[in-house]
Amino acid sequence: MSASALDHHLSTCVDCAGWDAAATRLTRQARLGTAAVPDLVETITADVVLPAGRVLRRRMLLRIALFVAGAVQLLIAVPALAGDSIGMVMSAHATHEAAAWNLAIAVAFLATASRPGRAAGLIPLLATFVVVLGALSVRDVAAGVVSPGRLSTHADALVGLVLVLLLDRAERAVPRGRFHAAEGGSAENHDRRGVRGVA
Repeated sequence: MSASALDHHLSTCVDCAGWDAAATRLTRQARLGTAAVPDLVETITADVVLPAGRVLRRRMLLRIALFVAGAVQLLIAVPALAGDSIGMVMSAHATHEAAAWNLAIAVAFLATASRPGRAAGLIPLLATFVVVLGALSVRDVAAGVVSPGRLSTHADALVGLVLVLLLDRAERAVPRGRFHAAEGGSAENHDRRGVRGVA
């Protein structure tokens, strides 16, 4: 339909002319008018801040628990340094090897408790140790060559592995910006720490 025919129809048809006027008015309002938008800041912030607060509290509790596990592992390692392996008779060198390993695990737990970003790097080594140790312990129990006292010393490594896994999960869940606001660090420090953590 040509523009002249359309104009002629609108000048003679009251219904179409009314519809055209309403459409023109609505289009102009949509382009120039401002719609009232509800303020959703409080609702959105509540959904972000509260979970972040819970994650930070859980993360702190896991760090404390891992610190305790590290201290316990340290207590397990100390007697072996003097040649006395808890619940097991071994050669001097085997005792020293066990002491070195238990001491390394204790230091790893303590270091991860102080810097939770290290948790992910500890998981493969610690998980391999616990799985292999668990399988060998089952065999040794079946053969009757290990005492319950000796087995109990392995419980701390298992607990520590679980804590490291949970801490790594909590660390990944922490919102980066809010984490540093809560810790009092700047974004620049975060970037620097992040680079060192990756390296």
